[in-house]
Amino acid sequence: MHDVVIIGAGHNGLIAAAFLAKGGLKPLVLERAERVGGCAITSEIAPGFRCPTLAHAAAIDPAIVRALALDRHGLHIIRPQAHVCAPSLDRRALVLWADARRAAREIASFSARDAEQYPRFLDSFARIAGVLRAMSATPPPSIDDPTTGDLIELLKTGRRFRALGRADAYRLLRWMPMAVADLMSEWFESEPLRATVAAGGLLGAFLGTRSAGSAAQLLLLGAGEGHPIGAGWFAIGGTGALSDALAGAAREAGAEIRTGVEVQAISVAGDTATGVVLSNGESIAARAVISSADPKRTLLGLLDPVHLAPEFLQRVQNIRMHGTLAKVNYAVASLPRFESLGGPGSEAVQQHAAALSGRIRLSRDLDTIERAFDAAKYGGYSGEPWIELTIPSVSDTALAPSGAHVISAYVQFAPYHLRGTTWDAERDRLGDAATRTIAAYAPGFESTIVARQVITPLDLERTFGLTGGHIFHGELSLDQLFITRPLLGWARYATPVGRLYLCGSGTHPGTGLNGRSGALAAKAILRSMKGRPRP
Repeated sequence: MHDVVIIGAGHNGLIAAAFLAKGGLKPLVLERAERVGGCAITSEIAPGFRCPTLAHAAAIDPAIVRALALDRHGLHIIRPQAHVCAPSLDRRALVLWADARRAAREIASFSARDAEQYPRFLDSFARIAGVLRAMSATPPPSIDDPTTGDLIELLKTGRRFRALGRADAYRLLRWMPMAVADLMSEWFESEPLRATVAAGGLLGAFLGTRSAGSAAQLLLLGAGEGHPIGAGWFAIGGTGALSDALAGAAREAGAEIRTGVEVQAISVAGDTATGVVLSNGESIAARAVISSADPKRTLLGLLDPVHLAPEFLQRVQNIRMHGTLAKVNYAVASLPRFESLGGPGSEAVQQHAAALSGRIRLSRDLDTIERAFDAAKYGGYSGEPWIELTIPSVSDTALAPSGAHVISAYVQFAPYHLRGTTWDAERDRLGDAATRTIAAYAPGFESTIVARQVITPLDLERTFGLTGGHIFHGELSLDQLFITRPLLGWARYATPVGRLYLCGSGTHPGTGLNGRSGALAAKAILRSMKGRPRP
């Protein structure tokens, strides 16, 4: 019998496995795909062109990177010179460099007032992010039976909040329920800066720029880096290299990983999880079962509903997971030429590449983003979507042949629920809309395309196991955060079934590719299983 069976070898499953193994358990990780990684993989989309398949950036908590010594397992991190570049259609580009003073000089060409405001906004954001980051680094307190540790953490949180000072404390309370468009309009007057920063509050969410609570997602996704862009970092070899490093660390600690095996059901006896059954009929017994899949897939799909109370089942069904993100990957013969970034001289070419080293956000203004969301609300998608792309081969030339590149593009809003058609029928039209949008900023882009891969929200569900095509395993909304993630009363990684736990992004904090959900779950599970006698 295994100590623990972990369903899914995504980043949270691998991190949980590594920490459980370091804690003395012997985890077995089961992954239905032929390789580890889940949403953090790199694939060849054309001969010689390797592109991040889904997630194109990561932000694994530095404490996790150090604890698992991921550098020893082949992880090499690249931090871009530019957080984000926002080309425009009027031959001007806004580049927010990692150097805040350099970024302010760029902003000054659009607005002298905004150039003064930007450093002030960053400072306030960073202070507020520190409080949210600390909250995301600890398990939510128990509602029914708080421990001494829970009370101590709540006291620490209260002290951090008070230490913000009156102005930032007020801002934190006020910003969380705000629409991100309103927040940006209070600070800045230039449209490129407003739209570029605001877009970070919408990634993967069923929210528009004028939706209440969109500012909360901006704060949460930026909290880890202490910056509103939340740029994260890139890995040499693509995000798949991160997953390989995590798998190496887990194996070194003592975990076993099996790929190409699909868990069909979770076995339960006497209201306690006892193992899993694979699609080939094999049964695997374990002292505990941990799922890194989303809560709906785990509790409504892998688990027989007879083991859950009707009221609890209804609450799980009501978790909002309406995916809005599609992915389009390109292999191109040359670097896209964004006219707003300058001419063909050698110095300009170097500047061009540096500006494109981070994220690239394409949208005319806040209204264009909002109109794209309006289409999604009624089951459609805009012919001019909001796009965030990266060109990882700018910094990692081994990803593409010499002179060629790969482009990883998030395309939003692409609603999981389409009206009057299907994603299989709309796949190429969505890809065409993305291509036209990029070409509007980089003329001639279409002629450089060698290959294109379109991944729809439906693909995210049926190929990668994301219910509703939702990349965060559920909306990062105020009613689905902290003590209510995934459900009020069940925010500490346990479930109503004994020895069945969750460790995926549907649990606290659930804010993307940072690994905190897996690490916190492992800590809670080790505490729960400590001293439990082996059968």
